[in-house]
Amino acid sequence: MIRRGASRGAMIVGATVLPLLLAASTSALARRVPFWPDDVLAQIQARVDGAAVLEAVRVLGRHHRVQGSPGYRAAAEWLAGELRAAGLAEVEVLALPADGKTTYAHFPSYLGWEPGEARLEEIAPAPRVLAEFPALAVALADYSQDADVTAELVDVGAGAAAADYQGKEVRGRLVLADGDPAVVHKQAVEQRGAAGILSDYPNQKTAWSGLDPDLVRWGHLDPYQTANRFAFMLSSGQAAALRAELVRGPVKLRAHVRARMVAASFDVVSATIPGTDRTAGEIVLTAHLCHQRAGANDNASGSAALLGVARALRAAGLPPPRRTIRFLWLPEIAGSQAWLARNPEIAARLRAGVHLDMVGGRPEVTHASLHVSRTASALPHVANEIARAFVDEVARASTSFAEGGTGDGMVSPSGSRDALVADMRPLEQGSDHDVFQAWGVPMVYFHDWPDVTIHTSKDIPENLDATKLGRVTYMAAGIAWTLAALPDAAAARLPALERAAIEERRGRARRTAVADGWSAADARLADREAVAAGAAGLASIAALWPSTAAAVARETRRLPRTGGGAGGPDRRIPVRTTAVRGPLEVYYYDHLARVLPAVKPPALAERGVLAYEALLLVDGRRTVSDIRDILTGRIEPVPVADVAAWIDHLARAGVVRYLRQD
Repeated sequence: MIRRGASRGAMIVGATVLPLLLAASTSALARRVPFWPDDVLAQIQARVDGAAVLEAVRVLGRHHRVQGSPGYRAAAEWLAGELRAAGLAEVEVLALPADGKTTYAHFPSYLGWEPGEARLEEIAPAPRVLAEFPALAVALADYSQDADVTAELVDVGAGAAAADYQGKEVRGRLVLADGDPAVVHKQAVEQRGAAGILSDYPNQKTAWSGLDPDLVRWGHLDPYQTANRFAFMLSSGQAAALRAELVRGPVKLRAHVRARMVAASFDVVSATIPGTDRTAGEIVLTAHLCHQRAGANDNASGSAALLGVARALRAAGLPPPRRTIRFLWLPEIAGSQAWLARNPEIAARLRAGVHLDMVGGRPEVTHASLHVSRTASALPHVANEIARAFVDEVARASTSFAEGGTGDGMVSPSGSRDALVADMRPLEQGSDHDVFQAWGVPMVYFHDWPDVTIHTSKDIPENLDATKLGRVTYMAAGIAWTLAALPDAAAARLPALERAAIEERRGRARRTAVADGWSAADARLADREAVAAGAAGLASIAALWPSTAAAVARETRRLPRTGGGAGGPDRRIPVRTTAVRGPLEVYYYDHLARVLPAVKPPALAERGVLAYEALLLVDGRRTVSDIRDILTGRIEPVPVADVAAWIDHLARAGVVRYLRQD
């Protein structure tokens, strides 16, 4: 998982904090979810095994699963074997070239990596071993290469800017820095001739950042830079000790590395539960298989839970679904882009999906709670309300069990008995759902945050909870089965559910507009877009279940007429170009920085979700002002000038072009 923040307005306007700590009173006739008979859900739940999911985490966690590495390939082959044993169809490991030459739309592949061994020793003044790979998998930064160096150490602070090197001779020496290792490598090694890097680059920023001096962060050099030397990753405690030694006198180290960058592949594990109607499209479930050993929560947990979903749905004894359910385990972001670019005919059949990335953390250890991110505001879909129904169900069951001992609480015998702590919130970025939605596939996204162990030596299976893993597996399975297999008669319940959600969204929009002091015009836009997004959600029901078209039409006619948005001043109509498909940033690759290296991006680029959603809204029909109004109404107020500057920047980069210039 690559963490990216959501804008404040997005969090407030769209957030639905679930009443997870309150026991819900239900009648004896109440269904577990509004649209399925309870026996169907009981069949799925009976096949969910949280302990087995946790055991799969342990197996996957034995492999150092860097993209394009032997460890990743070994994990992929194990997973494929488990899927075949479970009876899944069309199981394969697809090898998509990662050779530095092949491109996937606008994204140029980078190389793979074969790490062998590495050892960092202090020779003087205090002989000792500081870091060793593979004993500690994160000790060696990804894409390091062969070296055998004995040299003195120089502290360059952050090491990410030229000013950090003023008055310091680093040529032929090792540098100690806490900046981004790839940036430090460029400054110290490529530009100034340093022999290599020692890095205590900190982990993602949370309230707990810096409190554990023993955490060693997983680091990366640039996979496009074939002249890479090496970087050893140290804890902040180790780095502080070295800095203290440097104050007293010279420090001499020896670095030995056996590793190389090689042409490899982005390996994607694929399997299906075939549907009965090929024309009805497919439902996709995804998890990224990569990351450091053990990488337990990020993301052996999502990968193992997805395996649990496949096993449960295959073994539940239910009739075949109408729509094919496709399971994909991918190298994060880069693998998703590669797979979508190589399989456009399948991508065109994907109707909606679920993504799992970090789903098993024990809150008392990781400080994480579970979040379910809705589909992008530009892609409203009934999948959001289906997801909410299952999260509500697990919340009720787990709270009832925790507070009163009633029911089963969906508890694993080897797991916790706590109530589920979770919420639903607007789009949050940072994983493969970004890529799929950039290709037009609405995705709900399960993820833990914060997790103080993410991308570190302490992201281990012991931090995870079998009960939580089982609950997430059940929820993901239920959402997928609903989207793929809900009978038309049961789907008739969905329009009323979506219609009720529209009124909730309107109420939240009004409260936010008042609380944040929005202008009257922007408040009207918020009301208008709550209705417009709901209408799109209703339309998604009719698209998946054509028999509901009449009911959807009735509910749509009942929607209130709302004002707001009178065309706006910028009537230019942007459209996507065919050369750029998918997201603009693809794991180490920033398309705008590559194409326009000397041009500073406009202000909207710094407001991640708004910039991302703005590009999703470019469809060859909406004007720049239309896009601004939708962003304001669905997320937060934004000036039309900011949106125009962003889309102009995209046009200069060849991402979009204008159909109309007036």
